[in-house]
Amino acid sequence: MDEDEVSRLRKENAELRRLLHKHQWAGLTPVSSVGACPECAGSAPPEGRGHRPGCAIAAALAAAELHG
Repeated sequence: MDEDEVSRLRKENAELRRLLHKHQWAGLTPVSSVGACPECAGSAPPEGRGHRPGCAIAAALAAAELHG
């Protein structure tokens, strides 16, 4: 693993930790709720349309999938 990869992983880790800290109660979903993103309040399909444009959580998840 080269230094660029380590740097990229550290940045990704920092962003995910920031989001986790910001949304520490995000795992709590009311009974019968379809759930909503704590960052953008977008609800899960089929009831909703998912994340809204500019959502940091959606961006972090997309980046993790690309590099995963």
